[in-house]
Amino acid sequence: MAKFRVSEKVLRLAISVIAFPLTFFQFALSQYEINKFKHPGKMINVGSRHLHTIATGKNKHQPTVILESGMGGCALDWSLVQTHLSEYTKVVSYDRAGFGWSTQTIENPTCENYVADLRELLSRMDLKPPYILVGHSYGGMIMRLYASKFPDEVVGIVLVDSTHEKRFTEAGSSEGRRVEQLNHQNRLKLGYLLSPIAVPRLIKQHIGSKRLPTDIQKTVTALGYRTNAYKAAYLELLHTIKSADQLHRSKSLRSDMPIIVISAGRQNEEWKEGQKELLNLSKKIQHIIVEDSWHSIHIYNPQAVIDSVIRLL
Repeated sequence: MAKFRVSEKVLRLAISVIAFPLTFFQFALSQYEINKFKHPGKMINVGSRHLHTIATGKNKHQPTVILESGMGGCALDWSLVQTHLSEYTKVVSYDRAGFGWSTQTIENPTCENYVADLRELLSRMDLKPPYILVGHSYGGMIMRLYASKFPDEVVGIVLVDSTHEKRFTEAGSSEGRRVEQLNHQNRLKLGYLLSPIAVPRLIKQHIGSKRLPTDIQKTVTALGYRTNAYKAAYLELLHTIKSADQLHRSKSLRSDMPIIVISAGRQNEEWKEGQKELLNLSKKIQHIIVEDSWHSIHIYNPQAVIDSVIRLL
């Protein structure tokens, strides 16, 4: 199982001690921001940790919609979608362990363990199925695994420019993709090592989304500077190969599972090929290409996501 190397942990601790004034600055400012930017939802105990959850709307005899963010994302990523969907049914977004206001990281953040967290969260909230699962990017992998493990609880899936698991395996990636992945891993590794002394904050590189409305973006940025956010993001990336293997070994989705695949038009050809492979997940697939959108369709064109979910209600 992928995890931090002992040398990385030791180096991170040494940096924190040697640059103690910056360590104190990062800690104090993080505490100030947590107090300044109060969480809009509730902290739900799922056993060994608490997950921040935003639940809006009422069931109205419709399935509950579950929103899952992409890698490093948080519940606020869905702000432009959740408010509108709440007019139709109950909608839940949440911060995975280590992100947003869910401060405690999970030791092995794989899709399988995230599914276990989510199912426990829904149980603690007494939100019974059926569910419509909506996942962006890496979050789409989590939603697919949930539907594979608990098919009777799911009545539909919306994949928002979702990652295909082959993207995280060497056999399924081009040389260019492998270089891109290594560069991304090195950036997160540096963030993990240097976030305790506020370096990502000083160079204005936070974890999470960057193009939300100004008032929401301020909160997302502040949360993304936290030391735990970089730790969680790096650890999540280290476990992507294991997560991809879990998807590969999982049971096929029900052949009659309604699935809407929403793809961003402004992606490269390798990504678009992955989107085409997602069209084989079910016999009831709809494919929507948002030609003028980049990866975060729920931010660039939230109406496309809203309309898709409404189709499944």
